[in-house]
Amino acid sequence: MADSVDADKIRNKRLAKLGSQASGTAQSSSRPQSSENDSETPPQAPAPSSPTGREPASQGPQINISSGQAPSSSPLLTPSQSDMQQSNEGAPRIRIGPSLSQSKAESPSVSGTSTPRAHPRSSETIEDFGDKTLRAVFRVTLDEGRRIDVHGQKLIYLAGLRQELQEQGQAPRMSVDVLDQALLEAASNTDNGNPMEYLLPCWKRVTRLYKGFRKHNADDRKYVIVSEARRLCMSYCIFAATMPEMFGIDAPPSSTLKPHLLQDPEDDLGLCHDFITEAIKRADEDETVLPAFVGAVEEMSRDLSDLTLNMNYKPYVMALRNLVRFPPLAVAITESELFNAPVDAEKFETATLLGPWFRLSPLHRDVPLNYFSSPKTRDQGFILNSQRAVRMMQQLLSSDLLDIINQLIRASKSAREHVLDWFAASVNLNHKRRALQVDPKTVSSDGFMFNITTCLDQLCEPFMDAAFTKIDRIDVGYLKRNPRVHMRDETKINADQHASDAFYDQVEEGTSNFITEIFFLTAAAHHYGSESLTTKLEQLEKDLRHMETQIDKFELERHKWRSNPVQLKMFEDALKKYKDRFDLGLSFKYTLQGILLDDLWQARSMQFMRYVIVWLLRIVSGRNFPTEPLKLPLPETQPENFKCLPEYFVDGVVSNFKFIMWSMPHVVTSTQGDELIMLCITFLQSSEYIKNPYLKAGLVTILYRGTWRRRNGSRGVLVDLLNSLPFATEHLLHALMKFYIEAEFTGTHTQFFDKFNIRYEIFQIIQCIWPNTVYRDNLHNEANRNLDFFVRFVNLLLNDVTFVLDESFSAFLTIHDLQVELVREGSNMEQNVRQQKEEQLSAAQGRAKSYMQLTNETVAMLKLFTEALAESFTMPEIVQRLADMLDYNLDAMVGPKSANLRVDNLAEYGFNPRALLSEIVDVYLNLMEKENFIIAVARDGRSYKPSNFEKAAEILRKWALKPQEDLVKWEQLQAKFKIAKEADDQAEEDLGEIPDEFLDPLIYTLMEDPVILPSSKISIDRSTIRSHLLSDPNDPFNRAPLKIEDVIPDTEMKAKIEAFKAERKAAKVAAMTASAIERMDTADG
Repeated sequence: MADSVDADKIRNKRLAKLGSQASGTAQSSSRPQSSENDSETPPQAPAPSSPTGREPASQGPQINISSGQAPSSSPLLTPSQSDMQQSNEGAPRIRIGPSLSQSKAESPSVSGTSTPRAHPRSSETIEDFGDKTLRAVFRVTLDEGRRIDVHGQKLIYLAGLRQELQEQGQAPRMSVDVLDQALLEAASNTDNGNPMEYLLPCWKRVTRLYKGFRKHNADDRKYVIVSEARRLCMSYCIFAATMPEMFGIDAPPSSTLKPHLLQDPEDDLGLCHDFITEAIKRADEDETVLPAFVGAVEEMSRDLSDLTLNMNYKPYVMALRNLVRFPPLAVAITESELFNAPVDAEKFETATLLGPWFRLSPLHRDVPLNYFSSPKTRDQGFILNSQRAVRMMQQLLSSDLLDIINQLIRASKSAREHVLDWFAASVNLNHKRRALQVDPKTVSSDGFMFNITTCLDQLCEPFMDAAFTKIDRIDVGYLKRNPRVHMRDETKINADQHASDAFYDQVEEGTSNFITEIFFLTAAAHHYGSESLTTKLEQLEKDLRHMETQIDKFELERHKWRSNPVQLKMFEDALKKYKDRFDLGLSFKYTLQGILLDDLWQARSMQFMRYVIVWLLRIVSGRNFPTEPLKLPLPETQPENFKCLPEYFVDGVVSNFKFIMWSMPHVVTSTQGDELIMLCITFLQSSEYIKNPYLKAGLVTILYRGTWRRRNGSRGVLVDLLNSLPFATEHLLHALMKFYIEAEFTGTHTQFFDKFNIRYEIFQIIQCIWPNTVYRDNLHNEANRNLDFFVRFVNLLLNDVTFVLDESFSAFLTIHDLQVELVREGSNMEQNVRQQKEEQLSAAQGRAKSYMQLTNETVAMLKLFTEALAESFTMPEIVQRLADMLDYNLDAMVGPKSANLRVDNLAEYGFNPRALLSEIVDVYLNLMEKENFIIAVARDGRSYKPSNFEKAAEILRKWALKPQEDLVKWEQLQAKFKIAKEADDQAEEDLGEIPDEFLDPLIYTLMEDPVILPSSKISIDRSTIRSHLLSDPNDPFNRAPLKIEDVIPDTEMKAKIEAFKAERKAAKVAAMTASAIERMDTADG
C-alpha cells in the first residue's frame, strides 16, 4: 500500500512539473504570429540517403511533413528516400521530402540541364504546422476512420482526446496544449502493451526534426513546438522506464531499458547517444533516472554470466561501453550494490557487476573446441590460423574491457576508488590459484584472471615510459598504508612471518597515488593470473602426453573384448569418453598457447616486468638507477621494505622471462635484456638478498635460455649482451661460481638432484662466454685476490666430476653385463625373469643418458678451469683428490676393464669415449707444470699405472685425437711421473715405519703441517682438514661446527715430525756412508 502511495506521489509530482513547464510553452505557441513567421518553415532534418547526414544548404528543399490528408496532398519521395523505405520496410519513420513542385523543378530535363526552381507553395498557419507535425511524429490520429497514414504506417486513434476536445467545443486538432494527454493515451493503447517501444521511435523522429533547425531560436514558434514535443516525449520515455504502471500496465519482471540498450543505438528501438544524454540531464530533477539505467546494467550482468564467446555477447559489451561514456552514469554504476558484492572467489566473476564482462574469454568452457574441433587430426597450418583468430578475438575483447574501465576510473574519484577496490578483490580472493593442487571450483576462472591481468597491464602503459621518468611515483610506503592488495600472508622475499608482521604493523599515514595502486595491483594480477597460466600450460602438456600414452595402451586392449559385444561396447564408450577428455585438453592447450604466445601481449607484459626490475634494483641499491650506475656487491644491510615484499615480485619476473626465453625470445629487446641481465647477476652475486633457492635458480635459467640458438640459427637473444655489457663482463662469472657453490645445499629434499640441473645450466652459460678473453682476464685477477673462494668452487667441481663419471661408468657396466646376458641366455629365460632383466636394462640406460650428459659438461668445465686456474686446482687440499680421480678414470677408460664399457649404440647415450679421453688428457696437460700435481699423481698408489699412460698415447696417435705438440708433451709428462714416483718411493723407504702419532688420522699419511682441532683436540694435517671443511663444515670426529680459522697450529707435533724425519734422514745418510766406506775397503782389499 505504501509503495502505491509513493508511486502516486511521484507520478503527481512529475505531472505537475510537466504541466508547469508546458503552460509557458503553450502560451508562447498561442501568441499571434506575424505574416513573416507564418510563412516560415522549419529547416529540413537530415535525409537518410545523404552520405553526410545533411543536404548542402544551397540545395535544401522546403520541408513538407506528411499528414493524414488525402494522398494527393502528400509530397513526392526522392528516389533515395524511396529506396530507403523499401530497404527498411515496416520501420517507423517520418517522411520528409521536397514539395511536389520543387521535386519536379529539380528533376533533370531530357537534355541533361536543370529547370529553374519553382516558387514555394503558399505558407501554412502555425496551428496547421503543429497539427501535422505532432500527428506525423507521434503517429496518432483524431479521425476514427483513418488508422493508416499515406506511407502505410499504423496510426493510433485517440478517442479519449477527441471526445474531450468535442466536449470543449474545440476542433479535433493536435497541439502542444493537448500533447501531454495524447502521449499518455497513445502509450497506454499500444498493440504490444509496451509504452517504451512506442515512445522511443517517437523521440527519435522528433529529435531528427529538432536537429533540422539550424538555430535554436525561442522566438521561432515552429522550433518551440518541436522542442516542447521532444521534451514531453522524453518525459514519457522516462515514465515508461521507471513507472510503467501509469500507462495502465503491470510493472514488467525485467528492466524496461535493457532490451533497448542491447539494440543497435541507430535502430529505432535502440538507445542512442542523444537519448541517454537527454535522460541524464533529467537525473538532477528525477532521482529515478540513474537507478533505471543501473538496474538495466545489473540485469545485463546477470544475463551475460550465462553467455560465452560462442554466443551473442557483443550487444552486452557495446551497451556497457556506451553507457560508461556518461560520467554520472559511470559513477552510478560503480555505486551499485552488485559492483563489488561480497562473494567467494568462484562466484566473483558472475555475482559482481563487471565480472561477467571480464569472464568472457576464449578459455571459457566449450569455446576452445569451437576453434579446435578434432584437434588431434589438425595440421600445423590449421592450428596456427585458429590461434591467430583466438588472439584477434582476445585483443578486441581486451580493447573493449580497457575502454570500459578507463571511462569508469575517469568518471570521478569515488568511481576510481570503487574500481580499484574491485580489482583488489579479484586478486585477494584468488590466492589459492597458486596452490600446488588447485580446485577450479574454489577460484575464479583462467579467462577471468587473464582479462584482469591484461586490463591492468594496459592501465600501466601511460606511466611506463622508456626513460623511467615516473618510476619515482611508485611509492614503497604503500606497503604500510593498509594496502588494498592483501600481502600479509604472502611468502616474503627474505623475511619470516614474525618479521613480516612486525613490519606491516607499522602503519603509515597518507594515501597512495594512482600509479602506485595500479603498480601493486598489476604485480599481484600477474602472479595469480597470467603466470599461473604458464604453469598450467607446462602441466597440461605433461598430462596430455600421459593421456596419449594411456589411449595407445587402451587401443591395444580392444582385441580382448571382440568376442563379447556387451563388454566391447562398454570398452568403446569408456575409450570415447577418455578421447573426448583428451580432445578437450588439447584444444584448451592450443587456445592457451594462442593467447600466451601473442607478441603484443607479451611485449606489454615485459614492459611492466621491466619496470618491476628497475624498481627492485632501485630499492636494494639505494641508488637512482638507471640514472646512477649499479654497484656490487649490494649493501650488507638489506632494506626492510625489500625483505618484506611478497616473493611474487621476483617470481613474476622469473616466470615471465623463463616462459619468453623458452617460447618466444624474439620479443626481448636489447634494452630489456640489459636490465634483465643486471637483475640476474645482482641477486646471484648478492644471493643472501633472496631466501628461496628456486628463485635464484630461475635467474640462472633465464640466462641459460638466453644463450640458446634460435630457430633460425642465430645466436641466443642474450649472447651479444653478455659479451658486451660491462656490468656482465665484470660480475657474471663470479656470480655464477658463487651460486654454483650455494647450490650444494638448497635446503630441499631434492637438493642432491637439483644441484646438478642448476650446475648444468651454469656450465652452458660459462661455455658461451668463455671465448671472451675479458671474462678470463677478470677471472684470473679475482682468483689471485680471493683464492679461498676459488678453492671451494674447484672442490665442488671436482666432487661433481668424480660422482658423474663414477655413475656413468657404473651404468655402462650394468648395461654391458645385461646386454651380454640377454643375448646369451635370453631365449632360455623364464618370461618373468627376462622381463625383470629388461626393466633393469631400461633403468640403467636411463641413468646412463642422464649422467653422461652431466659428465660431458663437467669434464668440459674441468678442462676450461684447469687451464685458467691451475693454481686453485693444485692447492694442497685439492691436488691429491684431483690426481686420484684422473688416474682412476684413465684406468677405467684404457685399462684392462675398459672393454666392459662397450655397449650397443654408444651415441644413444651421448658417450664418445675418444672425445672424453681427449678431454681428460687435456686436464693432465693443463697441470703438467705444477710440481705438486706431478707428485700427487705419483703418490696415487691405487690407480697410477704407467701402462695406462702408454695405452692412452697409443689411442691418441691411432685416432689422431691430439696434435703432435700435445703428444710430445704427453711423453714428457709420463717421464715426470716416473721420476717423481721413483723419488717418492725412495723417500718412503728412507722413512721406514712411521709412528702412528705422526700419521694423519683420516688419510694415514705423514703429516706435514699438523693442527689441533679446538673441540675434539685431535691433531690432523692442515691440508686434510681444509679439504674436509670444503664439503662439511663440522669437526669430523665429534661433528661440532668448525671453521679453518679456528684450528690451532700443533707446533709441538710438527717439531717431533721434523725431528723424526731428520733422524731417519741422518740414519739413511749414515747407512749410505757406511756402505760406501765398506765398498771402498773391499775394493782396496
